[in-house]
Amino acid sequence: MAIDSHDIQGSSGRRSSVPEHQALVFIHGFLDSYATWGPLIEAMPKHAALSIAPDLRGAGRRQAHPGPYTLNHAVTDILELLDAQGLTNVALVGHSMGAQIAELIAWHAPERISSLTLITPTPLAGNVLPESARTMLRESGADALAQRDIRKQFSKNLNGDQLDQLVHPAVLMGKEAARAYYDAFIEGDTRGLSPCTYRGPTLILGATDDPVIPAKQVADIRWNRFPAAGFRSIDGSGHWPQLEQPERTAEMLASHLRLR
Repeated sequence: MAIDSHDIQGSSGRRSSVPEHQALVFIHGFLDSYATWGPLIEAMPKHAALSIAPDLRGAGRRQAHPGPYTLNHAVTDILELLDAQGLTNVALVGHSMGAQIAELIAWHAPERISSLTLITPTPLAGNVLPESARTMLRESGADALAQRDIRKQFSKNLNGDQLDQLVHPAVLMGKEAARAYYDAFIEGDTRGLSPCTYRGPTLILGATDDPVIPAKQVADIRWNRFPAAGFRSIDGSGHWPQLEQPERTAEMLASHLRLR
């Protein structure tokens, strides 16, 4: 995957509390882009680690990147990014559909993944949504008004500036990418039918007011597939706790990673 300098956000200062060469890799979800991670990265301890927030193909600065737009192609892209940066000690953080991708990366390359954090995760086996949601979500690619409305419906307290940033033409997910990624996360992967095989430190984060992946569903994912994982729920947040409650989300993530 082609990497530009804007995909990489580094922290300044010493990193004595972090294993050498550790990186945090943040994987965004459906309709999103690197822009969803800015507040969380800013809220993390400044000396924590190198932070990388890439765009999936068809989204953000990679809007023009051709498909296929699938979970497995996203996995390949991220692994190529890790190769290009020489990263072998990676803390993966995935949100929503990005959680599916993060888990698959850990399945493919567990020796390179130091920890796994899944935020309001779409079940790896796929997610059944009401038929009424299909058109609203699947056909919202490149449509700023539709995507703004979706985010307003699925969040609790995204503010106007955040909504403007998320639906800026420069970061919108395109039409074909939205259709294909919708189909991809709905279908999921059959590996999600069994307990997760990754054995490293894992944290599952839900949100109390998420209408997309309700807190009970997140709890079920944890108990059924990640019985040894940590589990926390973030109050006062809808589907995007990294944007809606970045300080609280950063506190939980830093504790999981043992960052100070």
